[in-house]
Amino acid sequence: MKMNELLGEEATTGATSAGNIASVSSVPGAKRKVKKDKNGVPKAPQALNPDGTAKNALDLNANVMGGKPVKR
Repeated sequence: MKMNELLGEEATTGATSAGNIASVSSVPGAKRKVKKDKNGVPKAPQALNPDGTAKNALDLNANVMGGKPVKR
């Protein structure tokens, strides 16, 4: 007998099985068109100044941690 015949794949609570890896949680997100730069590398969405440079994170009202931003 071979080892794979003796042992089956079993996932315990909190473990990852082969069936969990191939799942897509957001189908519209997976099929969306991704902007690419001149080299074909995917371009991250970010806030830009009128001259095309990235805005400073301290000047934005967005909060990546959730909740209201704290102004000090």
